[in-house]
Amino acid sequence: MDLDFHYGTIYVLSRWAKFCSANAQIIATSSQLVDDNFDTNPFSDAEEERNIKEGVHVRYSCQNIWGNVTGKGNGEIWIPFHFLPGLTGDTDEDKLVCKKHSVLSEALKARLLDTGLDNSDFAFKLGIGLHVFADTWAHQEFAGINNTLNKVQNLIFATQGSLLQNVLSELVGASSVVSKVLDEIMPLGHAAAVHCPDMPYLWWKSGERFTDGRKNWDEFLEAAEECFCILQQVSCEPVTGLSDSQRKLLVRCFKGIQSEDINERYNEWLKRIHENYFQIEDFDDNDAHTAYSTGTIFADMNFRRQFYDEINAHFDWVRGKLEENDIYVLKSEPIY
Repeated sequence: MDLDFHYGTIYVLSRWAKFCSANAQIIATSSQLVDDNFDTNPFSDAEEERNIKEGVHVRYSCQNIWGNVTGKGNGEIWIPFHFLPGLTGDTDEDKLVCKKHSVLSEALKARLLDTGLDNSDFAFKLGIGLHVFADTWAHQEFAGINNTLNKVQNLIFATQGSLLQNVLSELVGASSVVSKVLDEIMPLGHAAAVHCPDMPYLWWKSGERFTDGRKNWDEFLEAAEECFCILQQVSCEPVTGLSDSQRKLLVRCFKGIQSEDINERYNEWLKRIHENYFQIEDFDDNDAHTAYSTGTIFADMNFRRQFYDEINAHFDWVRGKLEENDIYVLKSEPIY
């Protein structure tokens, strides 16, 4: 999933769940920041020294290009934060394949439901956890390791409507070449499926998985429904789930905002939020101007510390669950 879901959808769901606009901003920003929390300058220790001085225990939850090329710390990032293991199968590799509705994803759900509003870090915990939880729908059947089990063959794209038919036909040709190359180098995660799993408007299939095709908008709606119920319960609201009108609004966005460009999709979500397309009952000035920025958290040292406290807590929780299943792939200290 991309910025349009991890920030846009999560912001809307948080407001529908009756979190105030300020808390919705932290929840949604924390959710997206999982994807943007990487070492921006791996050749300098200045930022790390500043964090240490301020008592901030940094753990990265994503890689930049340099990190992906070197592979340094890959397992500590992709397994706990993007491809939550399903823990089913005969081998450790099989057990690392991400599954929606898995034992571990249900345990994560229970962990989030146990979040109390008296915990000052609750918005950070929710945002980080909901990112990982939602990704179990987008990244299902792939694993956060370099392994041939991630291979993809006979990748086919389609989309709702005809807006992007020409663009997608070009993408198919390019992605076929990319997939073939990645298949030869033991692909990481869903790299061999290119960006198919993360685009909400896409229908796609491959020879190994989703042989009957996968409609991403259906998967994203199901993820949104589950995330919304978590948010409702934590905010002490009756857990009603999405109304029919709320589902329709989300599906129109998932299916109707059709662009390969992540920022174009995100900007359309922002436009609709600002115009109160989503019919937020207590719509306020913060809603009318909300936008994603890493500075919302990183520019405030207290927020930065709270975010990293929860990043580390989530990592330790996943590591503990894996070790309960005799899987020792995560190291307690970050490798940087």
